[in-house]
Amino acid sequence: MHIHCLGGFREVGKSAVLLESKKTKLLLDYGIKVETGEIPLPPGKIDSILLSHAHLDHSGMIPTVKADIYATPATFDQARLLLEDSIKVAKKRGFPIYFSKRDIKNISEFMVTYGQVIDVKDAEIEVFDAGHVPGSAGFLITLEEKRIFYTGDFKLSETRLLSGAKFDVKDVDVLITESTYAYKEHPPRSAVEKKLIEIIHETIAIEGNVIIPVFAVGRAAEILLVLHAHKIKYPIYLDGMAKQATEIILRYPELLKDHKALKKAMNRVIPLHTPKDRKNALKHPSIIVTTAGMLSGGPVIYFLKKLRKREDCALVFTGFQVPGTPGYGVLETGVFTNEELSFPVRMRIKYLDFSAHCSRSELLKFIEDCRPEKIIVMHGENCEEFAEELKEKGYSAEAPRNGEVIEL
Repeated sequence: MHIHCLGGFREVGKSAVLLESKKTKLLLDYGIKVETGEIPLPPGKIDSILLSHAHLDHSGMIPTVKADIYATPATFDQARLLLEDSIKVAKKRGFPIYFSKRDIKNISEFMVTYGQVIDVKDAEIEVFDAGHVPGSAGFLITLEEKRIFYTGDFKLSETRLLSGAKFDVKDVDVLITESTYAYKEHPPRSAVEKKLIEIIHETIAIEGNVIIPVFAVGRAAEILLVLHAHKIKYPIYLDGMAKQATEIILRYPELLKDHKALKKAMNRVIPLHTPKDRKNALKHPSIIVTTAGMLSGGPVIYFLKKLRKREDCALVFTGFQVPGTPGYGVLETGVFTNEELSFPVRMRIKYLDFSAHCSRSELLKFIEDCRPEKIIVMHGENCEEFAEELKEKGYSAEAPRNGEVIEL
């Protein structure tokens, strides 16, 4: 059997792994590098795709592959939303467009649930809750008497939105794992929430607006739950794809830690739909939760243009900013730059770690519990370094490059 490293190796973005046995070809995710438009290597003819979750770095190229796709219902719903938006973004940024809305509609969907075991030719596949975003999954694949576990993106500890990954997987032959935060510990979530609430109170007290850019899938709902839990009474507005993505999540109460709380939080917010709505939202101190999380598009650009000179307002990032994105530029230099605009931002700029990925200690604990015979490290900026560290701990580990083929 062979493992083809098509994308997401020694990098974060465009994840794609091909498992090839004598009878079966399984593709694990097929994403795109959102900030550059780069795509993985072609997989050739395959039997099926196992889609771990909807984020475009994992799902962004699946409409180009003619094969059955296995994912949770929530993942399919969220992926369709993000894929359709990606066409608009590609047109705006001058990136190649690889598929149409019709291709998205024609995706061959096979719904799976946590704990389910499915068969694809001679492969047996078990589905596990990855705790990353609602519907995210890890897959245990038994193929040619080898047990291979693909984590996708995962988080073990609970958040306001989710209870954390349930990866009850031990003694695997091969572990293919993300390593996004292999060298970082996330701060206690309670401390991060406290800081967000402090920033909100401070900003509203001086008649300012708080702009919170969010990732539509998962992060928007998490932030709304935090505001709800802390009984924030100020006006809260919700804009962009965050509205649709959170409405999708609400259709799957079985995936959420507290469906009722999220429903109450959504009933509390004021949706924004038009330029007039956005203008009115800025007429008084308020909190505006909006896309895009890395300032790469969406309504957040409107708010930045309107508030950029106001030092009484706050711009609060709640997620990782990929180098090369407008959000990264603002964090590093205080200057917003995209294809059309460039201006300094005088708002108070803050970054809070609301990550939906596992931290270093979680990752090491999972590896210890999993007891893998071999570890393949991917989806990280320090894959080689982490693989070497794992070797020093006694594991058989490697961090292959994109294009490499591993024989088992």
